[in-house]
Amino acid sequence: MHHISQDTDHKRLYLRTFGCQMNEYDSQRMAQVLQSEYSLTLCPEEADLILINTCSIREKAENKVYSLVGRIKKFKEQRPDLVIGIGGCVAQQEGKRLLRRMPYVDLVFGPQAIYRLPSMLREIKMGKRPILSIETRDDFHIPLITSPLPEPNPVRTFVTIMQGCDNYCTYCIVPYVRGREVSRPPGDILAEIRAVIRQGVKEVTLLGQNVNSYGKKLGACPSFSGLLRMVAQVPGLRRLRFTTSHPRDLSRDVMECFRDLDNLCEHLHLPVQSGSTRILRRMNRHYTRDQYLKKIEELKSICPDICLTTDLIVGFPGETDADFEETLSLLRSVEFDQIFAFKYSPRPFTVAATWSDEYVPEGLKAERLTRVLELQREIGLRRYKAMENQVKEVLVEGPSKKNAEELMGRTRGNHIVNFLAPRDLIGKFVDVKISKACYHSLRGELSSPVS
Repeated sequence: MHHISQDTDHKRLYLRTFGCQMNEYDSQRMAQVLQSEYSLTLCPEEADLILINTCSIREKAENKVYSLVGRIKKFKEQRPDLVIGIGGCVAQQEGKRLLRRMPYVDLVFGPQAIYRLPSMLREIKMGKRPILSIETRDDFHIPLITSPLPEPNPVRTFVTIMQGCDNYCTYCIVPYVRGREVSRPPGDILAEIRAVIRQGVKEVTLLGQNVNSYGKKLGACPSFSGLLRMVAQVPGLRRLRFTTSHPRDLSRDVMECFRDLDNLCEHLHLPVQSGSTRILRRMNRHYTRDQYLKKIEELKSICPDICLTTDLIVGFPGETDADFEETLSLLRSVEFDQIFAFKYSPRPFTVAATWSDEYVPEGLKAERLTRVLELQREIGLRRYKAMENQVKEVLVEGPSKKNAEELMGRTRGNHIVNFLAPRDLIGKFVDVKISKACYHSLRGELSSPVS
């Protein structure tokens, strides 16, 4: 979010986000609940309020947070009225330790406390500091907020359909920092989607730690496939996506939505984590290698154009050379468009963090990660090259990150395309002829605007 308001009556909010799409959505909510008092700024030195939304999934993200907060300390020394808040998963995980380590921080709050930000900031103004708000309630519900999005002229946005997770994978901290699984009522989800479409949004991504288990605790609530069919009918919604899916819960009903719903894009992110059934069992993933591959086969038979991406962890405790080779062979078998691969690092509170006697040496983890990325580079480039000379429908999102003269957008398969075109096409659908495949993106030439 980079909207800079010129409204001089508003105080200024500098908001920095680390981590996943859930965190991006949470930051959007922070800006929305504070909208009546604060306008976003890109300059932390001119802010009245600095909020840092943190991620604890990977160690590197955590370290970045500490170094950023350390740098912000000088602004507080110059302007004692400046309020500094740390939210998100590191805040939930570290709690009081954060306040002890950084006594100049005014507010530490978890993901469920976002909606209490205005009242907590009023308390700070009245002299009550620091405030710690990290409780997680099992009956927590995401409130419906219909304030305008903080982005000017938004093209695509996220809408959370559920919060928390009940899966307890042995490597994952999410259930401990985001609480148990809670689905939002379908009426709230539809109302939020209608509100963002009125603001010009063309593409919505439904978010949840495991969207496939949506509605299971809501009784009369629709299943995830039922929700997808409801959302797909919202007038003006041109593109629909969702993430993240747990392979165990990916049903045939959901697969058939890719065939039946015109605005559901042919892209699925389906994290496999490992190609070895033995390691999947240790990870508490509740599916085998064969079950995963059968679901992929079924999905491809229902939707032959589906583009697949995945997450992988290498060097999980106890992973042998044979286990790792099974991961490589799964990559060759499925042929993902892209993967997000990481070396295992132990996270607090998780079961796998107690298996220190079975840790894979760092050097071996690094070697395995390199091999995975090299294999995927070949596979991905081959799949991207197959798109050369094809014409693709692209939703134009904004200026290219690689070249400010160009624009960038995405295909329905979620491939990034960079191309030369006038700025007034941002937010429009255009036909682009793919001229060159790169590893993570495509280059193209504008054919003709679609709409």
